[in-house]
Amino acid sequence: MTGRHVVDYVAAAGPAPTPGPAAGVDAAASEFERRAAPFAGQEAPAEQPDRPAGSVTVMGIWSRLVGAASNDMPAELVVVIDRESVSMGDDAQSHRSELRLQAGSLLSDLVERSSPDVRVQGWSWVAVVDSTVVAVWSVDHGVVLLVPDRPLTVSDPDGIVQVRFRFLGQLDPTWLHARLAQGAPLDREALTAEHAPLARAVLEHERREREAATTARLLGPTCVRALEHLGAVVDLHSDVLCRFDIGGVAWQVERRDSMTVVFGRGRQSPLASLRPVGLAERWVLAVLAVDRRTADGLDPLPDAPVRAGAEPVQLMVAGRARAVEGSSGAVVAQLRDARDVGSLDLVLGRDLDEVVALFSLSGPGA
Repeated sequence: MTGRHVVDYVAAAGPAPTPGPAAGVDAAASEFERRAAPFAGQEAPAEQPDRPAGSVTVMGIWSRLVGAASNDMPAELVVVIDRESVSMGDDAQSHRSELRLQAGSLLSDLVERSSPDVRVQGWSWVAVVDSTVVAVWSVDHGVVLLVPDRPLTVSDPDGIVQVRFRFLGQLDPTWLHARLAQGAPLDREALTAEHAPLARAVLEHERREREAATTARLLGPTCVRALEHLGAVVDLHSDVLCRFDIGGVAWQVERRDSMTVVFGRGRQSPLASLRPVGLAERWVLAVLAVDRRTADGLDPLPDAPVRAGAEPVQLMVAGRARAVEGSSGAVVAQLRDARDVGSLDLVLGRDLDEVVALFSLSGPGA
């Protein structure tokens, strides 16, 4: 049985779709002949009027192909893909790309094949196809549709499908899908604000689990005792994080890659980013001691010589001045406030015990 016989057989087997231009049908027939080659020499199956609705047969497949040809749907769809940037500098190059899919490909396959090239666990994306929100995509869960899966249909006469991925950051993909399925608007700021309490709870749980899972600690016992001497109450301490409270003010020392980042004084942005962690220990103690001395009406800095002052570098990092000892960069301090450079100068060239003695941070607590 030739490809032409297949077309004739399908046309006789059910209601024929509205014919398109002759040229389109001839082209479709040639395509059918190619696809029907494996069936050459086979007799057409007898009619089965009692076959359940929805059964998939060769006849049904060819019927859909004939219908597509008669409606002049392109055999191949052009998918134009774009995504939002995830950070500063990510938009230096265009994220626009194209791929081609056969007509009739499923929506879920389209989303998966066009998914973002930035693949980070915990990040969520929302796929918008021809202005319709259709799915949540993530490395963790893949494609989770918000609409029923279906063969692609296009209104564009050239068969072009527009796909754009909206970046929703670290919103939990399962939570995001549930909210969008419930009808929540695709508003990143509103969804982020709504998700924030859940995100904080998850982060706190992960931090507590890490604290319990290891005996390693970011700050050494000498530093912790000196902090307690200043009135610190340590709330959480693991190998990557130390969180404490002094006089109702929260402080946090956190390791990020090779740097140790310090938060405090009620500010959301870091006070300092230092390397190595030993320098961070000494600097935190000095800064807290200087703040205490200032509050007590004393001179901020004790009368002590500077042994190895920081060498200023003409560079701003995220709006903060950067100071470096020497030129190797092995010891680095990026400071937010110029007033904290004096504390840095005092601790450079001194070990932890010397800093504790310099600020009288041993013995009975404050």
